[in-house]
Amino acid sequence: MQLIPYSTLPLVIIVHALFLQGVWLFLGRRARDRYLSDIMHFRVSSSFMSRYYDWRVTRFVNALIEGIVFLVILLGSIILLSVSLSDFATFVDATLYVLFVMFLSFLSSMQMAWRVKEINERESRIVSGIGISTDKVGLAREMVENLMIQGSMGDGRVWFALYRLAQRPNQVGWAIRDVLIEKGREMREMQQYSMDEREPAVSDKGPGIES
Repeated sequence: MQLIPYSTLPLVIIVHALFLQGVWLFLGRRARDRYLSDIMHFRVSSSFMSRYYDWRVTRFVNALIEGIVFLVILLGSIILLSVSLSDFATFVDATLYVLFVMFLSFLSSMQMAWRVKEINERESRIVSGIGISTDKVGLAREMVENLMIQGSMGDGRVWFALYRLAQRPNQVGWAIRDVLIEKGREMREMQQYSMDEREPAVSDKGPGIES
C-alpha cells in the first residue's frame, strides 16, 4: 500500500538524509566541544561523548569505521522509510536519488576522516621532533610561541595535536603540558593586567572648600 506517490518519495529521501546528516554533525560537534573542554583543562575524558570523540580522532581507521557505520545506518533507514511509505518497487525506481544522497554523505565522511588523518600526521611529526630533542621543553615552548605569534592565523590542528599529546604520560607529553600550563598562566596574567589598565582611575579630589 502506497502512502505517498512516487513523485514525493525522492523529496522524502533527501529530507531524511539531510536530517540524519544534521543529527550526526550536531552530535559530533557536541562531542568535540566536550572533548576540547577536557583536554584544554588537562582532564581525562569525563563523559561518553568525550570518550567517543577521543576514539574517533585517535586513528584514521576509527574515523573510517565511524563513517561506514553512519552510511550503513543511513542506507538502512532510507530503505525502511521508503518501503513503509511506499513499496519496494517504488524504492527501486528512486535508486538514483538514494545513490545521490549516499554519495554526498560518503564525501562528508571521507572529509572528516581526512581531517583526522592530518591531525595524526601532525601528532607524529611533533612527537618525532620533541622526542629526539635534548631540550624537549625548549622545543615545545618554541612551537607554542610560534603558534601564539601567528594568532588567529595559526593552525588549529597543531593546537589540537599539542593538547592531545599533553595528555600522554611520557616525556613528550609532560614537556608539552608544562609549556601549555606556563603559557596559559602568562596569558591570564596579561589579560588581568589589561583589564586593570582599562579601569578608570579614581582621582582623589580631597576635601571640598566650603565658603
